[in-house]
Amino acid sequence: LYITEGQSEEVNTQHEVRQLERTSKKSLQDTPIRCQDIFKAFSEQQKKIRVVLTNGVAGVGKTFSVQKFSLDWAEGLENQDLSLVLLLSFRELNLVIDEQLSLLTLLHVFHPTFQKIRAEDLTVCKLLLIFDGLDESRLSLDFSNEQVISDVTQVSSVKVLLVNLIQGNLLPSALIWITSRPAAANQVPPSCVDRMTEVRGFTDSQKEEYIRRRFRDEDLSKRIISHIKASRSLHIMCQIPVFCWISATVLEDMLTPDQRGELPTTLTDLYSHFLMVQTKRKKQKYGRHQRAEELTEADKEGLLKLGQLAFEHLEKGNIMFYPEDLERCGLDASEVSVFSGVCTEIFRRESVIFQKSVYCFVHLSIQEFLAALYLFHCFTKKNKEVIESSLKLSQNHDPLQSVDFFLRSVMVKSLRSKNGHLDLFVRFVHGLSLESNQRILRGLLKQTVNHPETIQKVIKNLKEMNSDGISPDRSINIFHCLMEMRSKQSLRSKKKSKKKLSKIHCSALAYLLQMSEV
Repeated sequence: LYITEGQSEEVNTQHEVRQLERTSKKSLQDTPIRCQDIFKAFSEQQKKIRVVLTNGVAGVGKTFSVQKFSLDWAEGLENQDLSLVLLLSFRELNLVIDEQLSLLTLLHVFHPTFQKIRAEDLTVCKLLLIFDGLDESRLSLDFSNEQVISDVTQVSSVKVLLVNLIQGNLLPSALIWITSRPAAANQVPPSCVDRMTEVRGFTDSQKEEYIRRRFRDEDLSKRIISHIKASRSLHIMCQIPVFCWISATVLEDMLTPDQRGELPTTLTDLYSHFLMVQTKRKKQKYGRHQRAEELTEADKEGLLKLGQLAFEHLEKGNIMFYPEDLERCGLDASEVSVFSGVCTEIFRRESVIFQKSVYCFVHLSIQEFLAALYLFHCFTKKNKEVIESSLKLSQNHDPLQSVDFFLRSVMVKSLRSKNGHLDLFVRFVHGLSLESNQRILRGLLKQTVNHPETIQKVIKNLKEMNSDGISPDRSINIFHCLMEMRSKQSLRSKKKSKKKLSKIHCSALAYLLQMSEV
């Protein structure tokens, strides 16, 4: 994995996919740092490195870096000056959000094998505490108005303990490593952080190495690499190891000797195929007499319930779910466990302490795709309650009246997001309006018949929404929505003109230049 010191700019105003696009052009200019060296001061630095904050987009390898560091230490390969390395994930800390604990008790609860550790041991040993996944936290960290705690046996709330650890009031000799997605990283004040690092994922050569290692068939690996390289957006997204795996999974299934039809070139196309590939594999393993290519009513119902869960929590900004969250969407936890065991590529169960399960989608983009799928399903089924409560339109506007008005309403909703967290979601919604993608999903969505004039209305709406009040990043996302609808030609001028370029044309040109190989 490629890790650099420092942090990319403008991380809080862009969707993570856009951040990848920007950083992909800068990687050659950045100084890499090994995850094993993040607490080592460079020769010109005098200040001790006590608190490190590592950020990176979803699925890029932050948790893997933590595990690699811990394994190398445990095997005696690196950082042998540390006496103890303890990992505490925020998804587990969420389970004790209402508890009153001392730091010593907290460590005993999450690491029962260290019950013999005493308070005085913590103060004299060189300890590293790793807090993984700040973006998954449901704790509200307040660095301006929390009580001061300096005793490891003093009882308080978990959030107060964390703030005092980071500030150095509690166990000032301990090293602290926090990982987070970019949007949540600003919860920790810069004044409390001694070093910022960023996990960038796979380099270009590592993408190819991953595919060659996965497929022994040299011809197949070459064809997959060639197709990924041909699509600049897919190639950039493959910086994320999980996305590289998704792309390889789909292309492996499609690149058969009797291959028919086009290979996916848009994200909606790719994720639609991915959903069907995983469902087909599940049927081949457990379906017995069921045809692998067909979706049963139970399949559809299960996927749409997962879509509802994905949609409702995407709006809230949650990526981790608990049994009560499943129940609110009509999902039985035991049924989901069976489903996730079969289809771990879509949804997985994380076993944690207290006999309570935590659930998550394998990658944020899968949650965004299923959320878009659910909302478009609600549109085709004329589910007025869900559509109106989600889009929050006035009574004079009916988003169910037409596809173009519905898509316009979804775009308006996404533009209200300050950090662009709905950008990929809205791209998927536009992509799902195409009959070609609806056909891939084999009855999961009721097919909509979109006449050419309807598509032109959608394109016209997107262009009109690209007004002076739209930020450059939102302009680029409007361009992406056009690309998901396979409307490249709509960005081309029919003839040369001396008129000033529209904002969407300028954005498109700037984006294409940025994404070019030169």
